[in-house]
Amino acid sequence: MTALQKDGLYLYALVEHSGEVPAGISGVDGQQVFSLAYRDISAIVHACPLAPYASEDQTVVTGWVLTHERVLEHLLGMELNTIPFTFDTIIKPEEGRDARTVLTGWLSGEYENFLQKFEKIRGRKEYGIQVFTSREKIRDAISATNDLIQRLEREAQTSGPGKKYMIRQKLEKEVQAAMDAEIAGIIAETRKKIQGYCDEISLGTLKKGPVPERDMILNC
Repeated sequence: MTALQKDGLYLYALVEHSGEVPAGISGVDGQQVFSLAYRDISAIVHACPLAPYASEDQTVVTGWVLTHERVLEHLLGMELNTIPFTFDTIIKPEEGRDARTVLTGWLSGEYENFLQKFEKIRGRKEYGIQVFTSREKIRDAISATNDLIQRLEREAQTSGPGKKYMIRQKLEKEVQAAMDAEIAGIIAETRKKIQGYCDEISLGTLKKGPVPERDMILNC
């Protein structure tokens, strides 16, 4: 990339550290990682174009995401108090200010807030927990064990067209309600198991799973 193309800053994390990170850390797309300090907080970044990293090749995207995670792991390995940012967080120039000025201005304006966050997470680590399940298998299990659903299925098989339609409608509602209850139970059980090991659980949005026949039911 030319200097003109590298007019954004890709942000990996903020660390409670005013010195330089060790040289030689390679970031997303092979870019050189460096730090920009404001008082005792440093932003870990690399120079990047303004457009988000995007590719139709999933292998390429996966490689970028894993590299992003390796940079964060490197910082944690240095035992730095770290506030991580998600993949593709890019600081852009605005109103005549370059990306560096925007970033340091943001750090200055939010300095006390970041100090509070660093205090909150000191000595702690953040983990992502995701739960996937096969809704089809849950549905099959419910059909095999739920007496009401089994009865409705039998009635549907022996009823005329009109009545069969009504029964099928009721059957789908019963199956969906039973599936929702089963999934809610799995989520509640999982949260109960992890609650004793952490100070806080934050729920995230559900995403498409890596395997088509598996659905994400918990992202925290």
